Amino acid sequence: MAEHKNPLFNLQLIRKRTLSPQKSDILNAFACEDAENAASQIDYYCPPLTEKDEAENYLWMVWDLLIDIISSPDVTYEIQEHFISILQNLQQIGKGDLRVWTGERRVWRDLPLFPQCMEVSLRDPMGEMEEFTPETAQIWRNISSFAARCMGTGTLGPYSQVVDALREALEEELDTDHNLAKAECRIQVACEWMSHGAKPLLWWARENIGYTDIADDETQYFPCGSLYKGTPAVCLQRWGFWQTRFEELGKDPRFNKEIQKAAVKAAETMTTIERRIANTL
Repeated sequence: MAEHKNPLFNLQLIRKRTLSPQKSDILNAFACEDAENAASQIDYYCPPLTEKDEAENYLWMVWDLLIDIISSPDVTYEIQEHFISILQNLQQIGKGDLRVWTGERRVWRDLPLFPQCMEVSLRDPMGEMEEFTPETAQIWRNISSFAARCMGTGTLGPYSQVVDALREALEEELDTDHNLAKAECRIQVACEWMSHGAKPLLWWARENIGYTDIADDETQYFPCGSLYKGTPAVCLQRWGFWQTRFEELGKDPRFNKEIQKAAVKAAETMTTIERRIANTL
């Protein structure tokens, strides 16, 4: 297949799709170098909100394409950052209200249906029934990186998946004897979350200082892994445990230098964020 002049069309997950003219228009809008212009074009193509079904279908289409782009195995972090800017510019456009299955939402301030699309896409691919390949590993790492960037910029989140990812990588024994690739992927995903989402995570932990009714609050209860014996919530105790584990993994000889370096960087990011927040209090 010949290379397309719009680089988004050449991404691996996009090349697998059958693109309608409407989807091609959306991809061309996304490709605008100026994020504000891209957002304006996405808004322009959106059907009137009075045409509820058409508008809702358009939103599903936009988010479906966006997620394939930012999670494609060959996507760059520069493209991901561009899409963060597009989302932020979209949120400045006041188109009106639209009732979707999650309730009344503002278009585009609330990015209707996008959080739900992200939740589905963040599903852990390492379950027993899932086929785990280098491609699925990279897709999961990319979608996690983008979700962390969304959380870090306040565009979306926080996600329960961040705690799940950190628990699996840091609070459980990693089986490097039978599947080193899975263990390495778990660490890389945890590092992505911490590299881009450490600040809101720490604020979340600070908000739970002295909070004791965790078991009665489903929104704050997160089960502990076998290595972590503390409070089952996002709290400073758990934050400190994660930091220590990143430091330990950074010295773990079972992992290559790239993994060790990423773990050390994650721990250093946590220290940096702690100092910044302490200076604002």
